[in-house]
Amino acid sequence: MKVIGIIPARYGSTRFPGKPLALIAGKPLIQHVVERCQQAKSLAEVIVATDDTRIWEVARSFCRAEMTAPDHPSGSDRIAEVAARCACDAVVNIQGDEPLIDPTVIDTVVGALAQAEMSTAATPISTPDEYDSPNVVKVAINAAGWALYFSRRTIPYLRDAAHSSVIEQMAAFPFLKHLGIYGYRRDALLRLVKFPVSPLERAEKLEQLRALENGIRIAVVTVAYDSVGVDVPADVKRVEQLLAVS
Repeated sequence: MKVIGIIPARYGSTRFPGKPLALIAGKPLIQHVVERCQQAKSLAEVIVATDDTRIWEVARSFCRAEMTAPDHPSGSDRIAEVAARCACDAVVNIQGDEPLIDPTVIDTVVGALAQAEMSTAATPISTPDEYDSPNVVKVAINAAGWALYFSRRTIPYLRDAAHSSVIEQMAAFPFLKHLGIYGYRRDALLRLVKFPVSPLERAEKLEQLRALENGIRIAVVTVAYDSVGVDVPADVKRVEQLLAVS
């Protein structure tokens, strides 16, 4: 199975304009992500998909870069445009703001595609802040590891422990945080982006709910890795410190 990694990259960002080109330890953020992805054993190629010529000019010096339409509503739509013109069997959508992405997580997500049309990753929630934050997406899975639901709310609701502290609830149930990496069989991805925005997707602002609402099952692999993203300029220093000790 030929699998390609695609990293959607936009220049515009409310909290951090030009983020993909921000220098971290002397390299653009997007280059750090690409180099990590290139270490994954399962990827035949890594491509940056962008609607901005500034990102395209920089990225093409260290990987294949593809220009896309400027009006895609989601990262999945952007990578689907590129996947439609690539000869491949599957695609991995990798977040462009995770310069410390673990290549083995990519390989694990790809491995799940052997039995699934779509796959993703999750890791145990470790702090009360993550438990409470709507910015940390939670996922509930069944016994076989298939996604039941994703939510910005904490799921499931522990009825018998509802009045216990957050620490006690976390000890009582293995809550999972969704990591923003997706694997797709190519035909499933191209089918997915043809569906309209679904009611649950619109409510939660989570594009993976469009897949569940339209009958595309999502295999969830649980990993020890926890993502370290660059959301605001202050995160640059934190990542540089982590790189220095890695």
